[in-house]
Amino acid sequence: MSFEPIRIGNTVITKKANRNNTHAYEIKNEASPHLMKTIKASSFEATDVLTLRDYLKRTRYATEMYVALRLAHDLGQQMQALISGGHCFACLGVDDVVVVTHRDSDAFTHKALPHSTLSDRRMDPQFLFLNDRLLFEVDERDGTLLIDRKTATPSTISSISAFLSPELVETLKLTTTATATATTHVLRVHFKTAYYSAAQLIIYFLLNVDRIPDDATADPEYLRPIKGTKLCWFLMRCLNRVPSERMYVYI
Repeated sequence: MSFEPIRIGNTVITKKANRNNTHAYEIKNEASPHLMKTIKASSFEATDVLTLRDYLKRTRYATEMYVALRLAHDLGQQMQALISGGHCFACLGVDDVVVVTHRDSDAFTHKALPHSTLSDRRMDPQFLFLNDRLLFEVDERDGTLLIDRKTATPSTISSISAFLSPELVETLKLTTTATATATTHVLRVHFKTAYYSAAQLIIYFLLNVDRIPDDATADPEYLRPIKGTKLCWFLMRCLNRVPSERMYVYI
């Protein structure tokens, strides 16, 4: 079966050669060195590479908590690297993340391999955010993302599948209303909008809840299946309505 190159933003993943039961893949993005620095290896061997959307279809949306924790871990590691480099993504969805698998089975072994690489065949599936078009510079003075108003519209800043924080939704409205003057060249939203979006993606991944109600309470119905778990409290910290008070911390 042929492998069609995966294109996410300006990122392209191609398959180079077959070796036994694995394939050689390459990730290229000449437009965003900030994104490429967060990827452990631009060339690697794997059994398969597919978008998170296709991965969910393949597993028939039957995922387990450990896999959701792996997704949270991988996104957190990449966010940390991006923020250290002065950038972060504004939002993300199932079309902005790829899954790298190392075995024919999608089953997880639940083994922690902290120093592994993308080519480590012992690894469980790994998750990578690759949409550079959602990356923006972080103003170190106040922690806000500097979003270029010329390119930031509801249709261009996010893919159809992206999960947006409440404050990002309100900020994007400025691009289509008369209140946005011609002198407003940059829109600002706290970089922790990414925490909210990542939490929504994890909830969708694990619980198949595609949108969180605006009037969500401190004990939301959609988190009842994992109520009382560390993952539940982690997600609630990310979903704090006050952006600056969000924490991407699993304890």
